[in-house]
Amino acid sequence: MTTTVELPTIADSLRDVAFADDMSGPAGFEAMRTILTLRNLIDHHAPILTGHLERLGVPENHGRKLRELLIVMGFAPIVATRLIRIAASMTSLPTAHAHAADGAVSAEHIDAIVTGIGHIAKRSPEPLDDDTRHGQVTDLLGQFFSGATPAEITARARVIGNELAATTDGGLPAAEDRSINALTQAADSGGRLQVRADLDTEVGEKFRAAMEELGAPRPEPDGSADARSTERRQADALEALLDIASRGGDTASAPRTQVLITVPAEAPIQASLQFMGSVTEATLAQLTCDATVTTVIVDGEKV
Repeated sequence: MTTTVELPTIADSLRDVAFADDMSGPAGFEAMRTILTLRNLIDHHAPILTGHLERLGVPENHGRKLRELLIVMGFAPIVATRLIRIAASMTSLPTAHAHAADGAVSAEHIDAIVTGIGHIAKRSPEPLDDDTRHGQVTDLLGQFFSGATPAEITARARVIGNELAATTDGGLPAAEDRSINALTQAADSGGRLQVRADLDTEVGEKFRAAMEELGAPRPEPDGSADARSTERRQADALEALLDIASRGGDTASAPRTQVLITVPAEAPIQASLQFMGSVTEATLAQLTCDATVTTVIVDGEKV
């Protein structure tokens, strides 16, 4: 059994590895496969050590949180987050980690399985039992062994989550499930902020209503049409929204906070939002609990 004392020796051996310029193609291929296995093994042991660091109170001894400690040690922020996420799943997903312990699965794929199982659990109104979770892990592992990418594993987890919500009492369709809302932000290599949001229908409607209000075209000083592109107008609208928020809403031109929902009198199941489209009756009830109702007669038949 290898001990932590021997790790520096292993690191020194890796530093001394060299590849001959005249190696054959098959030899290079096998060498790369071995390197991949080594990388997977290291990526498996790293979250195990991450768990040990937290258990031993090392971050607190350094006056930092665990993620901060990992970043200071030299891990990229996204890798530090991934290590903590995988470490937290060690006991709950033993099947996936058993394959990782063999060096067969990359950290990126393991993380996709971990986050995928987390997504599925959020979609279920009731806690998942061990047998159900094992079946889901087996499904996602099957995706990996069939050649799926991490993104495809994530997509498969969403499909399983949708099926679970559709067949479970109290489940919500993905479009109306707030528990899976997410927003990510990261600065790119050029110093610009990249933002991606995955929002449910209600929050999406509020966002689009605010963008519509604050990003409406305005004439140029000479009276000509707005020269800004749609993308630029929406970016300016987001900036205006942030300015309003920073002032605590103290502005003469506040964003539109209400949403418009159309409900056919004889068919409430066909209710729809102005921007995001149809919603279920459960969401309809939630959105109209404090509503101003306006009756609109479309034709002489009171449609």
